[in-house]
Amino acid sequence: MRMKTSMLLILLLFLIFACSEDDGGRPADGDSDATESESQEEGESEIVNLWADCRPNTQEFPVRPTPEESATLPLLHVEGRDIVNESGEKVMLRGANFGSWMMMETWIAGIGLLFEWDFLKQIEPKAEEFGVAELVQEAREQTSFEWLLEETSHWELSQRWKPYTYEHAEPDQIDGLDDFWAWFESEPWIFEERSLWKYLDSRFGHEKTEELRRTFQDHYITEVDVERHAGLGLNLIRVPFWYEALETDRDGENAFKTEGWERLDRLVNWARKHEVYLMLDMHGAPGGQSTSWHQGLENGGFLWTNRECIDKTVRLWSAIARYFKDEPHIAIFNLLNEPMAAPDKETYASVHDEIHQAIRAEDTRHIVMIDDGYKSTEFLTSPKEMGWENAMFSLHLYPGGGSPDEYLGNIDNELKTFGDAFERFDCPIYIGEFNAADGNDGSPDMAAEAMGLVLDRLNRRGLHWGFWTWKYYSDTSIWGLYHPAEHPGTRIDVKDASFEKIKADFEALNSTNFTANAAFYKVVGDHAAAAHVPVNLGSLD
Repeated sequence: MRMKTSMLLILLLFLIFACSEDDGGRPADGDSDATESESQEEGESEIVNLWADCRPNTQEFPVRPTPEESATLPLLHVEGRDIVNESGEKVMLRGANFGSWMMMETWIAGIGLLFEWDFLKQIEPKAEEFGVAELVQEAREQTSFEWLLEETSHWELSQRWKPYTYEHAEPDQIDGLDDFWAWFESEPWIFEERSLWKYLDSRFGHEKTEELRRTFQDHYITEVDVERHAGLGLNLIRVPFWYEALETDRDGENAFKTEGWERLDRLVNWARKHEVYLMLDMHGAPGGQSTSWHQGLENGGFLWTNRECIDKTVRLWSAIARYFKDEPHIAIFNLLNEPMAAPDKETYASVHDEIHQAIRAEDTRHIVMIDDGYKSTEFLTSPKEMGWENAMFSLHLYPGGGSPDEYLGNIDNELKTFGDAFERFDCPIYIGEFNAADGNDGSPDMAAEAMGLVLDRLNRRGLHWGFWTWKYYSDTSIWGLYHPAEHPGTRIDVKDASFEKIKADFEALNSTNFTANAAFYKVVGDHAAAAHVPVNLGSLD
């Protein structure tokens, strides 16, 4: 995973591959004795048509009700390389991501008895058990480079394995393949948001699945999380959201989802009450801006080349901009999280610019921000180069590191590399995701020490930041600042548990049942309110 990061996933899968446990996924739904490569191609076509259609929503934009709470903070804007308020005072934005709330990432909340990397490790021993190890390994090797480079989604690649194995099988291997794929298909593929709800829909029906979704979102983040965030001295919450949190994309239901907009309204009221800013981050766009699971779709990456997906994304951002155009507690619109599947520099720039123009047609006051998507600086186009005003740029850093000093050095090296091109960007820089658990997972005390070093360095460099992430299901890692107070590390069974049990487990994810990692909590609090310094991506005294 990236345990959020795609970079960590690549490393993990490389290691698995080196140990002959390289890939994993879900088999095709076609007939088990398919033997023709053309049937494979037909299956791939069906996948694209099924999940990347981006059905248009022509419903009128939602209208925002009058906020219940009075505003307590002024609107922010970009001035040169700084963020300033309406009085011209320079403001440093520091906080956390509310990951896995309005954009589900099952590994964060502990949903499912098997995470993707657990599932991958079972493939080789199971294939050996059924006498088809070499055949399954050969099928997986056909997709290994696409898998590691995330050129195609893992789910879509996994659809190629089953027909490949049957096409290349000897007659005496068919029974073993039948047994292997029966096992494979018995394990639910629930590693992306849509795949989770689709699976629950198959168990309980759509109405009850929607009830489970609402239960999760109503309990995972509540006012207590905003209050705790503010109590640490943090002033910015990044809110990752999936497009289907705000509008449907189901056949016959192409409309805005009232409950999603109401949920954002409640969050803004809490932000007003507790004096914090919010960043709205489109973490999963229609069609998917990347192929990774954290954009919500089994087979994302189609945003850049599908006109319908671009139009749907642009229109949703227009609706958001109109809805919140007068809201001072919304600090930033983060246009697309980690746009990793952008095929080239021109497409990266043109799609972002189209979204930007749509927002500016509704709202000229809020800051807009774009992400690097782990692309090289030569690939990226800066807001300044596109002629944008009141805009900034975000980097996500997951370099890993086996010790606090090594992690700090790796972070600093990435910042200095970006700094070589900084004159092209010439704007405030937000480090939107990072965590020393990347490389120190299972060593929370060491990771907390590393985070202390990095937060100090980011503050000294004049960089805004938000660590990933606020909550995590286990206490063996600081992937989350908060973890369950009782029975941390317990995963939620969605395969065999009853509807009532799953609903109760979702309700128990309320943060009143969570406690903070003491070392990480102190580190964050110690660095939340450091004074403003000018941006400096070069040498420090």
